[in-house]
Amino acid sequence: MNTQKDSWTEERIPPSPQKPDFDLMKNLPAILRILGAGAVLIAMYSFLIRGWDSSDDMFRYFLMLGHTGALAAIGIASGYWLKESKGARLLLTLSLISVPANFAILGAFIFSQTAAIDVSTYPHYVAWSVDSLNSAVLSNGIALLVLIPVTFLGFTVLARSMSKKLSILFLLSNAALLLPLRDPQLVGIMVLVLAFVVIALSRKTSNHNAAAKTSEGIIALGLQLLPLAVLMGRSLWLYSADLFLLAVLSFSVFFILRQVSFYLGGKSRVKDVLGGFSVLSAILFGLLLIDVLQAVTSFAYGILFPFGVVASMAMVYEISFRRHCDHYRAGLYRRIAVAGLVIGIAVNLLSHASFTISLMTVIIGMGASLTGYKMQQKNLFSGGIILMLLGIAQQLYELVWHFDLGNWAGLAVLGVVSIVIASMMESQGGNIKLRFVAWKTKLAQWEK
Repeated sequence: MNTQKDSWTEERIPPSPQKPDFDLMKNLPAILRILGAGAVLIAMYSFLIRGWDSSDDMFRYFLMLGHTGALAAIGIASGYWLKESKGARLLLTLSLISVPANFAILGAFIFSQTAAIDVSTYPHYVAWSVDSLNSAVLSNGIALLVLIPVTFLGFTVLARSMSKKLSILFLLSNAALLLPLRDPQLVGIMVLVLAFVVIALSRKTSNHNAAAKTSEGIIALGLQLLPLAVLMGRSLWLYSADLFLLAVLSFSVFFILRQVSFYLGGKSRVKDVLGGFSVLSAILFGLLLIDVLQAVTSFAYGILFPFGVVASMAMVYEISFRRHCDHYRAGLYRRIAVAGLVIGIAVNLLSHASFTISLMTVIIGMGASLTGYKMQQKNLFSGGIILMLLGIAQQLYELVWHFDLGNWAGLAVLGVVSIVIASMMESQGGNIKLRFVAWKTKLAQWEK
């Protein structure tokens, strides 16, 4: 009996990879942790909004403070008794998240006794107040006895090697919430300064530190930005959305996204998303900057518009130098920046044609071309040349349009210029050609 298999008629079905079955018991702890964290956060912030109507603000706050301390205590106890670190870290992280909320309420207590504003005009769920300044100071002192240990414990568990510096920086950032400042411009300046300080010190602390590359280390570094978000959110929610404050917010978002991109190693879609949001925040900052400058100066819109375009496109251009950008993405961001610069300045030149704007166009083009030459960036150098030519061409157009060519002086000037150019081409033609070829070869070697 022939048992040989026929390779032509035999149906060959490749083995299909089987998906592993979902192990409920194995994943149940992670699911419970996620649900528990969500429940704690919802409970905490619903308490802040809804409160407890039958009690005064001081009693309500100490319930909040006790909640923060209890989270940290339960986290430490569970780690010690159950010998399990994930739940302990999660509880301590939640306690750290609640620290800025505590400081915001303490700041509201101080504000209610130092500002000549009736807190009853605020929504009842944010109108935290006390009877006297002594009560506000006393509540702050008692709260710090809980919040300082919670902060140090939390960061010690998340990133022991960076815990001391990160804890001090976190407490200093939260201390800004205690200041009785509500003016949007002052808050904007304070947020901008704090953002630079926090990000610079965080980066200095995390440099060459292995803990900064772990998920817990990234969380610890990210928590440094939470007080700034609360500070900015409070101003935008309860007070006027000042243009300066919005401009600071958009710039701070750009700066924060820039810093976050440094902590994300390897290739990741998250980096592309961060890059996209960085472009949007840069464009928004440029538009807001124009409005801010128009509000504080008496210059025409056409003169102020280039400042916003240059600022926003410079920020977009900066994205191409971040570590996560490969050659293709870096070139893409540079093309977006140069195209935005040329189109924005050209549209402004056509819409608000004047000698001043033409001169600004030439100066911007000269600056862009010199920068491109120094950095050997082809697109930037070419974009600068285009802007210079546009500015000069607009003035030549104005000269021709407003100048009577029948006038003998005009003809004489044009004739002399033509003769001089022809003479230069005849006498220096060989050198010009060689230089042009050398420039063309050198330009081809530059980056796009």
